[in-house]
Amino acid sequence: MAKKVKSEAQDAIGNNPGQLVSTEERQRLIAEAAYYRAQQRGFSGGDPLDDWLAAERQINQALPNARQQKEELAAYEKLRKAVGKMLTEARDTVNAETLKQAFDKATAELRKTGEFTTDTINKIADSLRKDMASAAMKMGPKWEAFSEKTADLFSVWRDRGSLFLARAADAMADWLQQTGDKLEQQVYRTGEMVHSGTFECTNCGERVVLRTPAHLPPCAKCHKMEFRRV
Repeated sequence: MAKKVKSEAQDAIGNNPGQLVSTEERQRLIAEAAYYRAQQRGFSGGDPLDDWLAAERQINQALPNARQQKEELAAYEKLRKAVGKMLTEARDTVNAETLKQAFDKATAELRKTGEFTTDTINKIADSLRKDMASAAMKMGPKWEAFSEKTADLFSVWRDRGSLFLARAADAMADWLQQTGDKLEQQVYRTGEMVHSGTFECTNCGERVVLRTPAHLPPCAKCHKMEFRRV
């Protein structure tokens, strides 16, 4: 049976920065996180207020408000553009160091502008790296499925030869290994900044379609918060 795909009207929350979850749901998540903090120390010692405040910071970081979403979206688009420019400049040789330098240089330049907080830059850098890993995984071990549609950020290399793309595929796998990531299907969570595409809830299979880069909303069907890109 085909998975249900949300309509453009249904996925509007994902395309327009705003409240990702209701106030009641946010409070429930904070209470749950505070409970787990107390549980981890066997419910002995500690301060319930400290648990709540720490949990509140945790949930607020995971589920950014409208202002934070706007800031993260702007940072994401600038970093993505900068990395794309540097990948375009990669000529005959591409390896793990090429990718590392492109990503690190683009991130460092964004930090120098002073426009965004360190937390914001770290968060969107993780998001962009995950998007790159997802694109590489989708194209296969040697990028046999390379096309402008599947390649995502790597579409800047669409006119390169097959030998270059084969080396680029190996370079991507090596770079991710160096950063502690793996070239495998990525799991996305509600509140993460992602590039446009279709995401499937890992719990019930409901799909959400994002037409532009945006923050992932919760699953509209089961309200769970984990997705895979399809």
